[in-house]
Order: sequence, then C-alpha cells, then structure tokens
Amino acid sequence: MRQWVIGLLPVSFLALLFFLPVFEILKEASSYSLSPVREILSSARFWEITWFTIWQSLVSTFLSITFAFPAIYLFTKYEFKGKKVLRSLITIPFVLPTVVVGSAFTAVFTRFNLDEGSINLRHTVWAILIAHIFFNASIAIRIISTYWYGLNDNPENQSRILGTGKIRTFFRITLPRLNPALFSAATTIFLFCVTSFGIILILGGPKNSTIETEIWRQAIWRGEISTASAFAVIQLTFVILLSWGLIKAEKKSASSEELSRARRKKPLKRTLTFHFTYLFCLFGLPILILLERSLRLDGSGLFAFFTGLTQRTNIIPITPIASLWNSLRFAMLASLIATLIGLAASTVIVHGSKKLSTFLNVSTSIPLGVSAVTIGFGIFLSFSGPLTNLRSSQLMIPALHALLGIPFVIRSVVPTMRRIPTLLYENSQLLGVKPIKSWFNIDLKLSLRSLLVGAGFSFAISLGEFGATSFLPRNPDTLTAPLVIYRLLSTPGQELRGQAMALSVILAFITSLSIFLIEMVRKTD
Repeated sequence: MRQWVIGLLPVSFLALLFFLPVFEILKEASSYSLSPVREILSSARFWEITWFTIWQSLVSTFLSITFAFPAIYLFTKYEFKGKKVLRSLITIPFVLPTVVVGSAFTAVFTRFNLDEGSINLRHTVWAILIAHIFFNASIAIRIISTYWYGLNDNPENQSRILGTGKIRTFFRITLPRLNPALFSAATTIFLFCVTSFGIILILGGPKNSTIETEIWRQAIWRGEISTASAFAVIQLTFVILLSWGLIKAEKKSASSEELSRARRKKPLKRTLTFHFTYLFCLFGLPILILLERSLRLDGSGLFAFFTGLTQRTNIIPITPIASLWNSLRFAMLASLIATLIGLAASTVIVHGSKKLSTFLNVSTSIPLGVSAVTIGFGIFLSFSGPLTNLRSSQLMIPALHALLGIPFVIRSVVPTMRRIPTLLYENSQLLGVKPIKSWFNIDLKLSLRSLLVGAGFSFAISLGEFGATSFLPRNPDTLTAPLVIYRLLSTPGQELRGQAMALSVILAFITSLSIFLIEMVRKTD
C-alpha cells in the first residue's frame, strides 16, 4: 500500500503534464473524424516537409559520426594528461541551449561573410547540417570511444601480422566490430535531429521547415490549431514507432566482445597538436567567434552589448538580464521538482511491485522520445478555458521543464539504488528500524551523488529549454533567456543582435559551469 502512496506523486504529475496534453492533441486531431490528418497526408506540402525532416536527419547523423572519428580515435588509442578534462569539454556543445548554438553559427556566418554575397549559408540546409555536427558529434565521441576503448586489439593485431594495411584492417575488422556502438550513436543522433527545433527555426528559416517547426508555425503564427494537432499526431506516431523499431534493432545488433586491458600509448606532440587543433575548429571556434561578436570593437565601449542587457527595448517588455534571472529561478525550481518526483519514482521502480515499477519506468521514459514542442503544444491545448490561468502561471514553466528533466534524474538514481546490497535492508529490518528511516539511511544517502548529477542535468535542460516554453503565454514575468535571444536575433539591427550574442555567451557560461560541477560530482562518486 505504501508504494502506491509514494507512486501517487509521479503518476499524478505525469497524468497532468504529459498524458492529459497528449490526449488533448489526439482529441483535437480526431474532433473532425480525423479529416485534418487525412487532408494533411494527401497534401504535397506535408510530404515535402516529411522528406526534408528525414533526409536532413540522416545526413546530419552521418556527418556527425564522420566528423567525430578523429576525436574518437584520440580517446580510444592514447592516454595523455588532461584527457578527462578534454572529455568534459567536448560534452558541453551537446548541452548548450539550441538558441546559443543558433547564435554561435549566426556569428560565424557574419564573421566570415557567409550570410550574403556569392556564398550565403543563412537560412539554408547547410547551416542546419553544420550546426547539427557541432551539436551532436560529442554524442558520437562519447558512445563510440567508450565502446572501442574496451575492445581487445587481438583481431587487428593478427590482421596486421598477416600483412594487411591499417586502413584495410580498420574497414574490414574494426568497423564491423564497432557496429553496436555505431548503431547506438546513430539512433540517438537521428532522434535528436528529427525532433530538432531551435536550430532549424533559427538557422533554417521559414523555407526549411520540419514537422517540428511546422507544428509551432501552424499553432503560433497562423492559429491553425486543427492542422497543428494533425502534424503533432503524425510526429508523435512517427517518433513512437521509430523508437520502438530502433530499440528492437539495437537488441539484435548487440554483440559480446572480449574486453581489453591493454595500456594505451602516449601520443607524439604533433599528433596531439593535430587533434587539439581539429577539436578547437570543430567545437571551440564557433564559441570563440560568438564571444568576439558579443564584444563591441568599434571604439564605443568593449562591453557595450553586455551593458545593453540592463536596458529595456521596444520589442521586449523586460530587460534581457531580467529574462536571464527568470531562467535561473525557473531552472532551480525545475531541478528541485524533478529531483523530488524523480526520487519518488526511482524508489517505486526499484522497490515497488512489478506492475507499478514497469508502468513508472516506461511512463517516465516516454518524454525523452516525444519532442518538447509536442508536449508544449499539448499544454497549450489542455490548459485553456477554466485552466487558462494555470497555463499562464509562473509555476507552469518550471513544472514543464521538470517533466523534461525527470527522466535524467531517474536514469541517474535507479542504477545506483539497484546496486545497493540487499544485506543492508535485511540488517536494518532485523534491527527494527522503521522503513522511512531505513530509506533515508540507505537509499537516500547511497544515491545522493547520483541524485545531484540528475538534478544538475535537469538544471541545464531547464536553462536552455526553448521548444515547449514557446507555447506558453509570454508574460513579462515568465519570459526566459532563450525566448529573448530568439526575439533579438529575429529583429534586424546590430545593437539587438549584439545583445543576443552577449546574452548567449552568459547562458553558455552558466550551462558549461553546471556541466563541470556535474563532472566533479561524478568523479567523487
């Protein structure tokens, strides 16, 4: 009975902020006997958008993995000072807010005159592909290098003894052995590219529309709720089927390999120089140019754009720095909510009955696959009429952000709780310790570091969340930094664009700092 009481909190939270919005989308789409869905499926525009969504995701996935391979080789084959720090640094691009990535590449295109003239990358598919490489290559580096590092080198060594060259050995032996890691990285990146929103919206422009951005445009720009609902249903169905198919395919592609205990060699200085230069160009250069464009170099004050953040403009009802404060307090509230609900859900998943455990485990994983835009649109539909005030409440934003952060808390805490020896619980029971006290002394204390890691990820996600928040009422008290950055970038003028760059630099710094703190907590675990 106690497990149902504990599970009531996460179940109620999911029912209100996830299942109700999804049900409302399905209800809206079927309100005319699915006629909007049929009409969209029969339109050439839909298939054009769908085709663009799929092919740009496939190309982005291939390019992200391809450009990641030099770094993958470095982390797999060599040991050097600062390796852990470098690994932490290359994680930062993936957790950067999408509006910051959009700002960074807007700055790059301006810096190298690639937004006008004979070579114009602004609002082209090339801009999207380049940004996706920057955003997703770190995922490929993490997944594939970790897997490759553990593989035994004996098959490759035997091939080399038989006279096969390095390149041929890699393609004939090593690459097939990396299939599980390649498939895992590719499916993860592909899903992120399919549901990409901020990068497509900022860098792709109105001509390069995906299903994700079309939901937003139909609902916010055109007010076509039935059309947006139909697109959301199609997107939801596509993502669920894709996730289910990829999970089944991943299980089939899994293979057992003998682990390696061999020591890695130290790289030559020229090898390190090459790889460091490559990583800087891949990850560091866009951020450095973003920093440069945030500074005013015309002699009117180096930090004029930063000081401009304290001044109100005609296009934004609050100062940009006030929006940053909104983002920070919402992120702190979101991480607190995600921590409390994620901890309750983790306890039930580990110690609860099989049915309730499975239900919570699956239910809390679904928001990872469903896009934030779809969830935000569902909130937009659900909390109307008598619930309109709740939708415009300041608590809605941190609650919505917490929904996106809860899966990360659970994925951090559950494995730790499951590793706790059952002997500790048995001894506690024999000593007559009350269950609640036993939970505090064993589960909470032993999983505290993992809980902090999950809370840190929840904070970083909330800080840069843009897709779901864009569907909520934009009251002055609820405008967040990503929304303000997007509005500043969308308005012509050097002053406003410079302020967008300056606000992006601050947001990137805070997000990077949170990731470093997470890594520090992990190292002490």
